[in-house]
Amino acid sequence: MQSVTPLGYPINVNIHAIANPYLSLSATRTEALVLNQKKYFTNKPCHNGHISPRYTTNKQCCKCNASKSKQRETTLSKVDPSYRMYRSVQRRSGQILSGRYSPREALGCSRKTLHNYVSQKFTKGMCWEKYGQWELDHIVPLSKAETLAELIVLCHYKNLQPLWKRDNQVKGNR
Repeated sequence: MQSVTPLGYPINVNIHAIANPYLSLSATRTEALVLNQKKYFTNKPCHNGHISPRYTTNKQCCKCNASKSKQRETTLSKVDPSYRMYRSVQRRSGQILSGRYSPREALGCSRKTLHNYVSQKFTKGMCWEKYGQWELDHIVPLSKAETLAELIVLCHYKNLQPLWKRDNQVKGNR
């Protein structure tokens, strides 16, 4: 089908490829597995009505998977301050590293290790229930890095310390 501009000039574009970017994926799971693809696209709705690619590993709709993942993250963040802190550190590192290096690798530890490390650094009155009144501070600020290698080192968990919010604001970029 050939489209035209508002003035009636023909546009030589495959409108279906624009409307559905998933058409380049395999149409069946079997084909996707043979081609070592992570996703395939059947062009059929899932049980929730999404017309979205599916994962070859578990046949799950990608949109359903993303929705469930976001829901799990929201729930965990509400009930577990340690998890919220871990994700916050990863997000901050991810922003500053901007795709040049993995925030998880730069952090250099698991959530449990970070939890234990921060717990050992608590000062008087600090506890996980008060997370929000205190925050994680980079001992040497990330802004001091001049190279990517320095930035990666500064994102490491050993460069973190819990500080009361007011103390962190006073410390600023020092």
